[in-house]
Amino acid sequence: MRLSSPSANIFSHKNEQNPRPNTSGGGFVQVRAFSKINLLLEVLERRADNYHNLRSVMQSLSLHDTITITTQESNNDESPCVTVTCDNPGLFTDERNLVTRAALYIKEAFDTGRQNINLHIEKRIPVAAGLGGGSSDCAATLVGLNQIFNLSLTVDALRKIGLRFGADVPFCITGGTFLAEGVGEKLTELPAHPPCWIVLACLDIPVSTAEIFKKCVPSNAGDCINRLIQSEFFYDLNRITSMFKNDLMQVTVVMHPQIAELIEDMKQLGAINAAMSGSGPSVFGYFTCEQSAQAAKHTLKKTINNVYITQPERMRLP
Repeated sequence: MRLSSPSANIFSHKNEQNPRPNTSGGGFVQVRAFSKINLLLEVLERRADNYHNLRSVMQSLSLHDTITITTQESNNDESPCVTVTCDNPGLFTDERNLVTRAALYIKEAFDTGRQNINLHIEKRIPVAAGLGGGSSDCAATLVGLNQIFNLSLTVDALRKIGLRFGADVPFCITGGTFLAEGVGEKLTELPAHPPCWIVLACLDIPVSTAEIFKKCVPSNAGDCINRLIQSEFFYDLNRITSMFKNDLMQVTVVMHPQIAELIEDMKQLGAINAAMSGSGPSVFGYFTCEQSAQAAKHTLKKTINNVYITQPERMRLP
């Protein structure tokens, strides 16, 4: 999708203090966009803006998309544009895609001159699966454009921009292991996750995040997260998995009981524990060795198309 003029509602203002970008010549950069799971997710009170306050422990995984960005100077008779392509023909590449919206924002807010911006999404994270694929692609776009135009934006500045496009984008700027609060924008770094093998299984069922949040009954903040964020818990997989919690399960499994069945299947196949990520429909199971994870994947692939083996990913500074 080729776009030369952004919709006015994307840009609320320009920051006069924005650094002057490097707009000469062409450029190339590739950025990996890592998936994420919610080890714990507590849905708290509804806010005045109709969003809910959350408390969540978020963990990035090695399963990733790849965003390739190239720039070149446009011809004198052409307006510079943003072009987005994807190897998944079912994915929108117009302004419904956060990659497109993020690139248009950077083009407008930082005045990237006569540079055409071309982005290609190599899609590996399942779409609308509760794994943060769209948010991570958006974050990778911001990180990549920061590099290619030498904008010198800090992590905090990138996260502030990312929040315009979604509550998970600030976390995805660096990934790693974080406590997320508010709508997801208040981030506290946690100890790095210990190594393990994680099986992801993504059911082919439609899940409406907005509908699930609307039906979710807010809970009181419990002590699960308080206990989990203690550093000693992050050296013990059994302790981590014993704390899995997702308040959205109360709604999602009623609408889609096969998710609860899949969680039990994971456990029967040798997972220490298993849980749903985000609003679903993806389920993840923790395994202590690659052999048992591979065996579980082999069995699950008989009935589920999208099954992956992945591992925890550490924080990466842009």
